[in-house]
Amino acid sequence: MNFRQFEALYWIAHLGSFHAAARHLHTSQPAISARIRELEQELGVTLFDRTERKVRPTPKGHELLRYAAQMMGIAAEIRQRVGTREALTGRVRLGVPSISALTWLPRLLDHVAHTYPGLIVEFSVESSEVLDEQMQQGQLDVAVLAGPVVSPKVTAESLGHVTLAWLCSPRLTLPPRVLGAADLALWPVITDRPGSHLHGAAMDWFRAEGVAPARHHGCSSLPTRIQLAVQGVGIALASPSAASRELSHGTLRLVETARPPPSLEYVIAYSAVGLEAGGRLVADIAKGLIAQKPDLQAYYSAISIVDDKRNLSFSDEIADFDNFA
Repeated sequence: MNFRQFEALYWIAHLGSFHAAARHLHTSQPAISARIRELEQELGVTLFDRTERKVRPTPKGHELLRYAAQMMGIAAEIRQRVGTREALTGRVRLGVPSISALTWLPRLLDHVAHTYPGLIVEFSVESSEVLDEQMQQGQLDVAVLAGPVVSPKVTAESLGHVTLAWLCSPRLTLPPRVLGAADLALWPVITDRPGSHLHGAAMDWFRAEGVAPARHHGCSSLPTRIQLAVQGVGIALASPSAASRELSHGTLRLVETARPPPSLEYVIAYSAVGLEAGGRLVADIAKGLIAQKPDLQAYYSAISIVDDKRNLSFSDEIADFDNFA
């Protein structure tokens, strides 16, 4: 047995095919197949089920994969600790939602580029649902997204929760009292699109009292959702920090409810197989940047309105990240 065989095992399982593993390791598919064939012959077991288009580890393959991940981790740690920073190479595919892209992501990219020039970070900005799907398909190495993430292929660590609120225009003549879900259900409700975590949390909130909104509008854009509420289209579920200007100007108000609105959990996710040194480094930097704020709510307040069209700009709070080392 040798390291190259375990390296091939790790990346075939991680990327889902012999071809993808060969491309990642800058070698040929026959060379990768030969490594696995030699390992299988030496151990006397079959490591991959090749009957489907996307190869999958057999039970013995899964068992050996744990050792392969450990070996990859040890080798990466040696490169990171013993070698120079320039010795840390590779490509990390990072997925983030728009709030992250507008706040801490630029600092992460700048830090990696200057400190680890051999490490390439490629990012995708998508909805949490798209990021979750890309993680399941092995298209991302690390992702920050709204959870929870439930999959044997993915490991997720909680980053905290974002407090949400029901927001509406003062022009809506809601009863001047503490309201229940049945009261809100009489009005148009604006959350995210069906199938999203936010939409599911909102519907669960109504179902807990045995009701459902008579009219539901789905909007994936947080700024647009807030502006629709300002225009009196309906009652929006959103972070009050993201609507702090509207709340302070009186164009929106908080709807007081008998039960608190649902919250939204954020997680950092990566492959259950494990991460190479570059992926672990990027995940650690992301967690460090996020932890610089007292809670996740601060990232929503970092986005401000610069004109009546609600253009997005960086808040002065983003300058706080310049001290990250």
